[in-house]
Amino acid sequence: MMKPAKIHWSDGIPFSEDFEDYYFSKLSGVSETRYVFLENSQLPQRWRSLKEGHFSICETGFGTGLNFLCTWQSWLQNSKSHEQLHFISVEKHPIKKSDLTQILETWPEFSALSSQLLDQYPPMAPGWHTLHFQPDSTCGTITLQLFFGDIESWLPQIQGPVDAWFLDGFAPAKNPDMWHESLFLHMARLTKAQGTVTTFSAASQIKRSLKAAGFTLEKVPGFGKKREMGKAVQTFSNGPQAPFYIDNKPWFESPSLGIDNPQENTAIIIGGGISGCSTAHALAKRGWKVKILEQHSALATEASGNTQGVLYAKLSTNLNPHSQFYLAGYLYSLNLLNSQLDRQHWDDCGVLQLALNDKEFARQQSFLKSNELSDIIVAVNQQQASEIAGINIEHPGLFFKDGSWVYPKYWCEKLVQHKNIEVCYNTYIKDLSQTATGTWQAQSSDNQSFNAKVAVVCSALQSLKFDMLNFLPLKGIPGQVSQVDAEQLTLNTILCGSNYVTPTLDGKLSFGATFRVNSSNLSETQADHIKNLDNLKHSFPGVAQQLTGTETISGRTSVRCTTQDYTPIAGPVCDARKFNTEFSELSKNKKWRFFKSAPFLKGLYVNLGHGSRGLTSAPICAELVAAQINDEPWPMAKKLAHIVNPNRFLVKGLTK
Repeated sequence: MMKPAKIHWSDGIPFSEDFEDYYFSKLSGVSETRYVFLENSQLPQRWRSLKEGHFSICETGFGTGLNFLCTWQSWLQNSKSHEQLHFISVEKHPIKKSDLTQILETWPEFSALSSQLLDQYPPMAPGWHTLHFQPDSTCGTITLQLFFGDIESWLPQIQGPVDAWFLDGFAPAKNPDMWHESLFLHMARLTKAQGTVTTFSAASQIKRSLKAAGFTLEKVPGFGKKREMGKAVQTFSNGPQAPFYIDNKPWFESPSLGIDNPQENTAIIIGGGISGCSTAHALAKRGWKVKILEQHSALATEASGNTQGVLYAKLSTNLNPHSQFYLAGYLYSLNLLNSQLDRQHWDDCGVLQLALNDKEFARQQSFLKSNELSDIIVAVNQQQASEIAGINIEHPGLFFKDGSWVYPKYWCEKLVQHKNIEVCYNTYIKDLSQTATGTWQAQSSDNQSFNAKVAVVCSALQSLKFDMLNFLPLKGIPGQVSQVDAEQLTLNTILCGSNYVTPTLDGKLSFGATFRVNSSNLSETQADHIKNLDNLKHSFPGVAQQLTGTETISGRTSVRCTTQDYTPIAGPVCDARKFNTEFSELSKNKKWRFFKSAPFLKGLYVNLGHGSRGLTSAPICAELVAAQINDEPWPMAKKLAHIVNPNRFLVKGLTK
């Protein structure tokens, strides 16, 4: 279980009780950081001559965030507007926000940056946290990927490449678990040719490990009274030395597109729902010129078209990879909403997930015992739930403090408000193919052609009309949400049980939704309205009692596009026919080792199958797809990216 840092102050400097050492130099923490990590890695010079458009740093030990703040400040001074910096850092014992606020007051020169960091600083939840910082138009963007947890579980889950390493954290004598041999082996796997390594420490153990992993050491004077510091360079001409397909699963890798300058590259996005708009936004902020091809006259007209969508994450007791994915997506979407939308179109009023029966109550109690997520979720009794909701609640439950409702259509419209995005409305794509030159061509029903280096299909069930995607086991589940006029109704938070109800918006109460399994009926029906009302009375009688029964009821029906395993699909696509031929040995031996690349349809990606949880999963999947396209570090653990990878179904087809 993750434990926050234990800190006390000594002579005005925070002292770690976990590692029995100070977090930064008494002499000058800022000057030492700049000397060791920025100057000796030659970062300002490397940034000023950056060719790829992005740069990545991996840090072992986030601590107070001082290294990050110094790096961020220098990046603002030395980067160009279309460039992106990825700063990836691990922290076993994260500092609580209240403590970090006090610590950051130590450096007033970073006050503007510190406030932005604190605004997005994640809750005490294990796993990956992706934070985006958008400066003015004169310099590049910066993405902070924080991992809260043990370095041994973090390292295998990083997908490179890495340009520079900051080996921070406490010295080997104080923190031996961090300086394990596997650290240096993974560094060799991830580091680019001529990538650099710098560290405060000059311990002989570190020198030996770096040399054994294939790095060339340089002797560099230490800061202040320190005689020496550690510096090394990856000298392998071809970069990472471990087998590229280290997991023996080449279908889960991402093919390199050979991108030198994203500003010169183009992408077409088929579909203008939350998946398509999120993907377009993720690429556009990286400098890509993007066209969204939308068949309707407006965005978010199908599954993303409800007035209020609910954002939260129902998690399994053991927080398995599936739940870890949704927790990461939930926190990621919350961060985006905070930076993108006004409160008229979303509200983090919280979500009460009620235990309507003994089985669910037992599950919730087991979850609380197994997971420490009190910054995100707390248990509430019946009385506490009633006080939160502002109405009588008859059950205990879990309260997601920042759970939200969102107006998806407005969010989509905000996402596409970017100079690099063009939306082509009333454009029905009937065919998608790859030309002889490798570009992707989308043909519309009115015979327009749209050509681009990359195509991302985000068109739900309609994606199956493209031959190269018909192996994907997508299925549609229609459902209906109901609305009634309820201007006087009191409800302060979202309620979830077997269904959901949201606080009123513009005097209307939304609740539902039904699931029409094995049905193709898309009509609004009175039977579904009755079902929604019956569920409302059963699950949330305190809400139903405020209705007179004379309200005019209306609603909306749409189709949730989901998958065979009820998990989204996001990532690069393989040629199914070639895959089945080249990897046929899987049908005989699931553990067969392959040392070849998979037959990817280079430049084709998908972001599909989000079901009823697209607000939670689609934005982080969009970020994953954009990172894969741009050959950047991924915004989630590899194991989480693997569970959404489209090619998993090709493997299942051979191994079943």
